[in-house]
Amino acid sequence: MRLPVVVRLLVPLVLSAAAACAAARGQPEPDCNGCVPPGARAGVRFQRNGEMPGGDTTTVLTVVFDDGRQVRTTRSTEWRGEARNAWAPWFETATTDSLRATGILQSAMGDTLAVGTASFPLRADWWWGVRWDVARVSVILSQPGIDPATYTRYFPLRTDTGQADPRALYVRSGVRSISNPTPF
Repeated sequence: MRLPVVVRLLVPLVLSAAAACAAARGQPEPDCNGCVPPGARAGVRFQRNGEMPGGDTTTVLTVVFDDGRQVRTTRSTEWRGEARNAWAPWFETATTDSLRATGILQSAMGDTLAVGTASFPLRADWWWGVRWDVARVSVILSQPGIDPATYTRYFPLRTDTGQADPRALYVRSGVRSISNPTPF
């Protein structure tokens, strides 16, 4: 049986309208990595990255962060994306003072491998992106297109202490401004 032309034209419209309504009801939308929610004034988003050669996807990263108003915690097991490139939700922050973020890297068994803290100044229109990498020191320093100066904050893994080329938890950050919205 062949459907009338009007029905054939309306079916795709009805289906797309239903999908739009589902999204409006709060159904999850795909993560867009560096996106900042509309109307956000200051905030931070964390990324757990295992894409470096020798990178790690079996450990769990917990980030405890304090913006002067409240202390919050987020875990890489709760983030969106793939195991090698996961993003935390967007967190609004205070608009003055500083953000103190502590990364706690743990093995799958729960052993603490590394702990590192970094601080970032907060401004009314600044959005921070903070990326945590796990790799060997030589790998980070030899990557093409990577400025070693951007990896000045790193914390060797406890299990690699004393090694000539230890693995480390690296902190890399970037900031965008509402008044100058360049990518991280």
